[in-house]
Amino acid sequence: WKLYIVCLYFTSYTITSVGYGDIGPENIVETITATIMIVVAGISWAVVLGQVCGIVSNLDSEEQVFRSRMDELNTMMEDRVIDPEVRTRLRSFFLSNKTAQRRARQKHIIASMSPGLRGEVALEINRRWMMKVSLLKHIIDGCSSPKKGPFYTAFLVEVSLKLTTCIYAQSETFGMNHTLCILLRGLVAQNDRIRQS
Repeated sequence: WKLYIVCLYFTSYTITSVGYGDIGPENIVETITATIMIVVAGISWAVVLGQVCGIVSNLDSEEQVFRSRMDELNTMMEDRVIDPEVRTRLRSFFLSNKTAQRRARQKHIIASMSPGLRGEVALEINRRWMMKVSLLKHIIDGCSSPKKGPFYTAFLVEVSLKLTTCIYAQSETFGMNHTLCILLRGLVAQNDRIRQS
């Protein structure tokens, strides 16, 4: 039975990569003690390492969703034998709209809030964009008025809740009459003028 204990000792420090080293057990009691310590330490180290890897892998769920979508896109392009130039444009489109996709998912969070809180959050999130539109900037400035302030605020909340994110590919035509478009990133040509964000 001592031979089996020594074999177990040899196997345990080989599997746990403790290393052979210069110091080893001299008798059977030391061999049993060393084997137990190596097995316990190896299992403890594996559990700690597994926990750390689990935490790190779940840190950015947004990135995981994006990578999964890109994998699906690549699989689709392979299956459908899509032209390399179109593949490049598709990848570029999905990479550039990563932020917009995150905002679309965040909209579901906002939708689950109470109406008052939803309006307050929507207004806070979109204030930066609305300050760039001259008409809305004047209304925002008028919100501090004791008479018309509540009406202006209610109007701005409604505008904030109606803002939607749209993503367009390069060289794509977009826009409709009586529609306010706020450019987040890129170039837009309108009436022989080029606008850049």
